Amino acid sequence: MYVKSPWKIGVLGGVALLLALNTSAETKVSKDPVSVELKTYLIGVNAKGKPTATPVSKVKPNDVIEYRATYTNNTTGKIKNLAATLPIPVETQFLGKSQPESAQASTDSINFAPMPLKRKEGNQMVNVPLKDYRALRWTIAELPAGKSVTVSAQTRINSDKTKN
Repeated sequence: MYVKSPWKIGVLGGVALLLALNTSAETKVSKDPVSVELKTYLIGVNAKGKPTATPVSKVKPNDVIEYRATYTNNTTGKIKNLAATLPIPVETQFLGKSQPESAQASTDSINFAPMPLKRKEGNQMVNVPLKDYRALRWTIAELPAGKSVTVSAQTRINSDKTKN
């Protein structure tokens, strides 16, 4: 292929460099550097009034569900500034409870900001309703080799699943 444009040469050079880096990274790590395991728990209260979390695979309207994502470092070195993201399904409403509490939130799963999210209505800034939150993200400063970190968010299953 014959390429004259400096822009095209730069793009092709960048792609070649990325492919070379990816190839060498794949030869050093036999599996993904970070794995993620997502679990769903039904949140309730026992007879003594203490909170409970029971693994669940089926839910019904108004159930309070906690999603827990465990990120594991599968490498022999530290991973820095890991962006741990947890989607909030459309059929649910975020309840404002997350762990760790330092999460940022998003209404589009692309743009994240500290909670509570704000938006401009008229001439004033107002809080975005929790029902509009679609994802949470935590920045894990450092995840040591072979270690895991769990992030979680509580949601309520919408009473009418056909509504968004």
